Amino acid sequence: MLPSIKSAPPGPHSLELASRLNVVESRNVTWLSENFPIFWDRALGSNVIDVDGNVYVDLTSAFGVAFAGHSHPSITLAIEKQGKVLVHGMGDVHPTASKVKIMEEMGKLSPWKEARTVLASSGAEAMEIALKTAQMYSGKTGLIAFRGAYHGLTLGSLSVTDREKFRDPFVGRLTEHTSFVNFPKTGEEAESIITEIASIVRRKKSTAEPVGAIVIEPIQGRGGVQIPPEGFLQTLSDFSQSAGLLLIFDEIFSGLGRSGVIFETERAGVVPDLVCLGKSLGGGMPLSACIGSREVMAGWPETDGEAIHTSTFLGHPLSCAAGISFLNVLKSENLVLQSVQKGQYLLDSLQASLRAGQHVFQVRGRGLLIGIELHNQKNHSVKSMGSHVSQLALKEGLIVLPAGIDGEVVELAPPATITREQMDFAVKCLSKILLESQL
Repeated sequence: MLPSIKSAPPGPHSLELASRLNVVESRNVTWLSENFPIFWDRALGSNVIDVDGNVYVDLTSAFGVAFAGHSHPSITLAIEKQGKVLVHGMGDVHPTASKVKIMEEMGKLSPWKEARTVLASSGAEAMEIALKTAQMYSGKTGLIAFRGAYHGLTLGSLSVTDREKFRDPFVGRLTEHTSFVNFPKTGEEAESIITEIASIVRRKKSTAEPVGAIVIEPIQGRGGVQIPPEGFLQTLSDFSQSAGLLLIFDEIFSGLGRSGVIFETERAGVVPDLVCLGKSLGGGMPLSACIGSREVMAGWPETDGEAIHTSTFLGHPLSCAAGISFLNVLKSENLVLQSVQKGQYLLDSLQASLRAGQHVFQVRGRGLLIGIELHNQKNHSVKSMGSHVSQLALKEGLIVLPAGIDGEVVELAPPATITREQMDFAVKCLSKILLESQL
């Protein structure tokens, strides 16, 4: 379905809800203005309908979650069936069969012969587990992460997230064990960054915080759809192995088909020590995981009945049922191939249409994860351009998000259900905004 705007967004019902939200929600959660946000009512496939009856094409998959499409019938049926018999369990005390099943299915997809998994609810928690695992296995507290990285906002994951806005208010509570290096964009940069990493490892070797792990997003998502040069991940993996460091891949956004492969490990030809998953894994339900080799996960001691890391909703029955269904859909509907084919069509169309755009610096992407990087212009600083475009797109019936350290990227991560007609409409609409509007 193409967009249908009945009431200029945000419509009266959205504005009324925004007014009510403003008096019950804390500051610094939902951004409210006269132009933003809309309030969602329902969603199906690649469409979202707001409380005013406006129909939109969703180019975000709701933060990358709805990769299989909103309200996928198989996934919603699985949730309904599970909800009739058991809504909540005791994941690390008296588990459910669905907890076992989803970890078995993830293990089959993983790059290890014998994988071991810890389930969680959010991507940030999956990263917390990965960081704890690295320390349990190596006994080392030092970490290397990349500028532009986004791994979550809990204190542990925030320690490897590179964003001053998020870090500065809590700098006194953040670990100082993380060293940040640039995320490479060229082969020449890649070489110098490996050299810098080696220097950091040597320098910290005899200190109280030697480096034990390197954390990287194979494709930076919120960082602006940044893709490392070919061969960098392989070189990084080789260095990690030679230096005795663990390599952690954060595939929370890019993984499970979003970027056109199940894991970026396949494309890079590397086997990291740990992989973090989330977003699409739960098919719309909160579900994440840290998965690794049997050897590395054996860094955790045998449990004595009190797990060192756990949570109330670990292995939640509804989330596991939805996740199992999503993994079935991933295979049965060949979402990876759809991501490759539709993503290439969308990327080619955008590159051709925006080639002459004075505001457009680059259009890049893999699979259904695409970024449009914008130039700095007079009327709006680069820090507001992505947000400004997202507001203009909303008026046209498109839901997009800004990305990049300075909000200089328009990020597109639509569901795999998106149609060619919807993609053509999106390209036409974004081209109109980026080529004709006074940004």
